Amino acid sequence: MNSRAIMTDWAVQPGGHCPDTRPTGPPTPAAEQRAREAVQERLTHRFPDLPSEALATAAEEAFALFTDARVRHYVPVLAFKRASGELSERLAALDEKGGET
Repeated sequence: MNSRAIMTDWAVQPGGHCPDTRPTGPPTPAAEQRAREAVQERLTHRFPDLPSEALATAAEEAFALFTDARVRHYVPVLAFKRASGELSERLAALDEKGGET
């Protein structure tokens, strides 16, 4: 799934060959929900050994940081980066603690 297509529908410009991914307005609640699901799916692929509850919590915490964002188009990308960074840090900390014993 292309992350740029999450928040808007693809529309090819007349005479063009590239889809127009610019947002035409605020995303609908359904588009926001699809974006959340897509982020959680991407986290599942990146961290297959972590429980889905931990991934869902990380995704929700990341999305919560961008609740007041005026430009909503990039929120899924930013939330994924934030959540994956947090999860990577937690895993690294657990690995360090496990290696010290």
